[in-house]
Amino acid sequence: MSATMAFYPEPGSRVTCHDYGTERTPILNMWSAPVTLTLAGDDKLPLADHLAFARSLAAETAAYLAALERYAALTNQAA
Repeated sequence: MSATMAFYPEPGSRVTCHDYGTERTPILNMWSAPVTLTLAGDDKLPLADHLAFARSLAAETAAYLAALERYAALTNQAA
């Protein structure tokens, strides 16, 4: 399965992690009306693969933040 989606944050957009302890894997939710993007694991994906994906997501999110902060500083738009 493959999909392509663009998510453009706006004022009021949110990212939330729902932690269920030992009940189930966590769910990551990105919301910007009217779009919701949910990342969740299920029993089909081995936990080791889910962890590898989550670590990659965290690394690329950190790279995105660093690039965005550089852009803001270079264009004098720092928040």
